[in-house]
Amino acid sequence: MNRVRPVETLLASLASFTVALPLLTLFDANTWVRPAVVIVATIALVGLGLRALVLSAWAVILGQLFAGFLAVSWMHGQGHLYGGVLPGPDTVTSLGILLGEAGQTVMAFSVPVPTERGIVVAITILIGATALVVDAVAVTLRSPALAGLALLTAYLVSATNSGDGLSWRYFVLPVGFWLALLAAQGIGTVRRWSTAVPRGQDGEDHDPVLGVAGTARLLGAGTLALAVVVPMVVPHLPTTFLADGLGRADNSRGGGAITLNTTVDLRRSLEDQSQSPVITYKTTSSAPDPLRVGILTDYRGGEWSTRFNTNRPLAGGPQFPDADPSVERTTVEVTVEENRLQAPQIALPTPLLNVDVGEVALRTNFAGSIAVDRNVEEYTATYGQLAPEASNFSSEGQRPRGWDEGVYNELDGESLSRLTELVDSVVPSDATPLETARLLQAHFRSTQYTYSLQLPTPTDPVSGRTMMSDPLSNFLVSRTGYCVQFASAFIMAARVKGIPARMAIGFLPGTFSNGSYTVRSADAHAWPELWFPDLGWTRFEPTPGVRTGGAPVYSLIPSESNPSASATPTPTAATPTPSASQRPDGDPGVVDDTTTASRGPLTWLGDHALTLLAALAVVLSLLLLPVAAWVRRRRLRVAARDDAERVEADWASLISRLGDIGIAPPDGSTPRQAGARLTHDAILSGESKEAMGRIVATVEQARYAPPRTQIPDVSADTHTVWRAAVSARQRSDQLRAYLAPGDGVRQWAAARDAVLAWPRAAWSRLRRD
Repeated sequence: MNRVRPVETLLASLASFTVALPLLTLFDANTWVRPAVVIVATIALVGLGLRALVLSAWAVILGQLFAGFLAVSWMHGQGHLYGGVLPGPDTVTSLGILLGEAGQTVMAFSVPVPTERGIVVAITILIGATALVVDAVAVTLRSPALAGLALLTAYLVSATNSGDGLSWRYFVLPVGFWLALLAAQGIGTVRRWSTAVPRGQDGEDHDPVLGVAGTARLLGAGTLALAVVVPMVVPHLPTTFLADGLGRADNSRGGGAITLNTTVDLRRSLEDQSQSPVITYKTTSSAPDPLRVGILTDYRGGEWSTRFNTNRPLAGGPQFPDADPSVERTTVEVTVEENRLQAPQIALPTPLLNVDVGEVALRTNFAGSIAVDRNVEEYTATYGQLAPEASNFSSEGQRPRGWDEGVYNELDGESLSRLTELVDSVVPSDATPLETARLLQAHFRSTQYTYSLQLPTPTDPVSGRTMMSDPLSNFLVSRTGYCVQFASAFIMAARVKGIPARMAIGFLPGTFSNGSYTVRSADAHAWPELWFPDLGWTRFEPTPGVRTGGAPVYSLIPSESNPSASATPTPTAATPTPSASQRPDGDPGVVDDTTTASRGPLTWLGDHALTLLAALAVVLSLLLLPVAAWVRRRRLRVAARDDAERVEADWASLISRLGDIGIAPPDGSTPRQAGARLTHDAILSGESKEAMGRIVATVEQARYAPPRTQIPDVSADTHTVWRAAVSARQRSDQLRAYLAPGDGVRQWAAARDAVLAWPRAAWSRLRRD
């Protein structure tokens, strides 16, 4: 029964299951609860059985791991088992596919997340792994304190991804079972720490457990109270534990910060379905423009990127080429009231005139992208809404920086022949740059193309065979895609005609309500920008209006009812937010490697503050007793009035530390008798044995030598003896001695008594007065 440990197994199982209960707040159904109960019960029962067979610890753990895998396979791998019973490679493959689906779901949805089959599999495995680790560490290896780290990790998965701070009730259950697990093993362990039974002031023997248990209850109650009270005072930190998936709750502080992907891969389906607000702003314009986040210049292998890092400090406002002063414009102000876009990214209108982000430092790059050093919740920007005339679109004048280096005129070799054929069929050879841009935009926005978030596999119109060409060619053949495909094709077609072009990514203006615009994750968008010397970088909109609304007036082909393109532009209208089942045209849930690398250490610390604080709390809790023990030993030495008392303090500390590893002298023994017993039990030899001999001789000298006798220091010898004794013990004994020393328990007990004695003394004085 002592080896099977049924009580401890039950407590470990309850702690493992209850620590997962906060997951109830993250998912829309509780279908994961039953499989979770089954996997926890399986781990517990198999552990009981294998420990009853007196197997080694690692045999028990491996047996539980195999049983857990079988349970998961039987519950979630039906149809992929040999003979309907045994799992194989096909089982592992099917489970891997389900876990991949779970990852995509977590990254695509905000709370509450749909509890699909893959989610249930992932939660089952997570809870099973937690139960296995807790049972192995706390029950099989008998180190319940360390099992708290596994429980803390499982708890953080839920706590750091909830929109609001979790109720204290979710915390009390697992921590209560964990403390009970500590108590169940701790009492028996404490009784084995020493063979000496201390005597009280009345001369009667006292069980050492009583003092230790009292101190443990005090510490446990205090820690639990702090854990419940502190979250009520400290605000809920941003939720970034699982990237930008579950944490994107509408009511979360920092809201589950969003990061817009800074590379646009045409081969991927972009599946962020979150309706979480990213930006809330007010503007002086009735028809605001999209908000630009990044600029991409290079297209290779179906993927857009940029070679320029935002590492140049930006002082005194934007310093980029502005439109010619003669171009008519309206100055518009945008006031962002709530921003959840993760630094270093910031969404700004264009062409930007000024931006005020307070004391946050701005950085820019060669292409004109702007970044911030840390998250900005509120900021103000002004920009110019241009109303250009046709004459302003001349190609005569200064080329953009980087043109000579091929930054904005590089073509995609794989799709070049199809692009050239398309341009020749749509644009006359003598067309001006403005006519070229207008004709290309009209072509892509026509009924010949279909806006769809599903990318079909195109077939050759002649042979009917499935084509496996590059992504851009696939789009030109299938004529179906979303904003990334439309913008990419437009940019490459413009470059074929010698017009500098690049990709901009950001967000559509959002939806208007109650005087403010709300931009959501699903409003992510990509559009092309063309260079005209008198205007600078100018936005066009080849993506069909079903997604973007109307294109800028200057980009439309003039007609009888619209003879001139010089009218005031009508920027892209606010687009209705897609439904939750619709995929957007951006990938806000993925962080580009170069962007992540450019973030400073302070930003990283801020993003992971909750995890770091939790880890710090665990470390500090483990140091409570060791630090208290060091303080007690230090005080005894400092309080010594002479060399003799200092030697006695070192001797008492050595006896106490040896008692922590189960080595104690007989009760009432002399220093010589104690030294002999300790030398034998600690298996001292060589230098350590000689050191013990010197310590005993010095203690006798301190007790019996005449006053004012010069007595040597034995602190070095006590360290030698302790190091030799502890190195010969098992690791579990060593760990217990370092994490729960008896001197630490006594120091906390003394502190408790001092705290309790003060009100008693004050009450006594009041009664006397």
